[in-house]
Amino acid sequence: MPSIAARIRTAVMQVSPQVWRVLSHSLLFGLAGSVADLLFNFYLVSLGYGNDTAGLMATIYRGAGALLGLPIGLLIDRFGPRMLLVVGAIGFGVAFALLVVVSQLWTLALIVFLAGVANVLALTAVVPLLTGITSGEERAAVFGMNASAALIIGLVGSSVGGLLPGLAAAILGVGAQDTAAYRLALSVVVALGIASALPVLLGFRASPYAEVAVTCTTEPRRRLPARALVRFALPSLLLGIGGGVFLPFQNLFFRSVFNLSDAAVGATLAIGALGMGLGALLGAPAAAWLGLRRAASLLRFGAVLAVALMFAPVLPVVVAGYVLRGAFIAASFPLNDALVMKLTPAQQRGAAVSLLTVLWSLGWSVAAWVSGQMQVAYGFVPVLAASLVAYGLSAWAIWSIREE
Repeated sequence: MPSIAARIRTAVMQVSPQVWRVLSHSLLFGLAGSVADLLFNFYLVSLGYGNDTAGLMATIYRGAGALLGLPIGLLIDRFGPRMLLVVGAIGFGVAFALLVVVSQLWTLALIVFLAGVANVLALTAVVPLLTGITSGEERAAVFGMNASAALIIGLVGSSVGGLLPGLAAAILGVGAQDTAAYRLALSVVVALGIASALPVLLGFRASPYAEVAVTCTTEPRRRLPARALVRFALPSLLLGIGGGVFLPFQNLFFRSVFNLSDAAVGATLAIGALGMGLGALLGAPAAAWLGLRRAASLLRFGAVLAVALMFAPVLPVVVAGYVLRGAFIAASFPLNDALVMKLTPAQQRGAAVSLLTVLWSLGWSVAAWVSGQMQVAYGFVPVLAASLVAYGLSAWAIWSIREE
């Protein structure tokens, strides 16, 4: 029986040039996102805002997907995923170019909403774009590789991102936590967001082999009722809740609870990103062994056990739980996406992907707002408890999907 390493190596060797272009986009876009995730909350703090404002901004950012996810799905079906991915990537860079020159709350909120629209546009378009250039047999592996490309680059983004304010401060002659330093550091997000569009914009063409392979697979052709699509998206809603209560505040968690510096927080998030990137590569071998549904569900349940470790008052144990949480989630969500694509007819995939995005964004945005308010009075213990419960329910929601 082939080893996990052999399975991964075989999957990599079979990837087409067009898939590599999409993976290159995800690498650059993930790098931009990881730097933004690390530094934007610190930027808000430098402007005089607190955790409640950070929660509000996270709610607005993800709320864009909840409000516009379905229209975005229709646009993808109408104009194709490739061009809308390009628009989303460039729009993300432009939005951060505007964010670094404003400070008023209402202006920040408006531009954060636009950044959220661009982000969800790019992320939603990736799934149908990859589905259209891969066969059903290779899809779980390719989805896992795409998730890994977007996540493992966070190792670089968080490590370098943590050092950028200090470098910017030295260039400008200001303090490392000065607003000007964070603004210059965040300009890197602008360049990376725009650059991520280039691999898909220039020289990209659909693979005829992949198109033939897709049409030859035995995939559902009868349209599904709306309730079935909503049921497929339920795990994403719960996943969004589990992530939204904690992840927008992960940098503030490590800074406030363990008194870590910006660079140390960046290193911690980098280790977490490495765990997520490696975890995403393990999903395909797990699916080959257990099947898509069981593998996705059991890996998602692993995140529950990992979050339980984060209640410990000892930093190494908390970091171990943080890394394992990311690895289990990163391994499970590409498999859940592939499962939904497998069970959905081609003519409804845009709607299915948009529902995944809408419910995930809705769960994330509401949870982030509630969490930001909760932290002011109660700290992070109830936040971690809510995340643990949401991940457990999400695992059950995947396990109970009917595959007939």
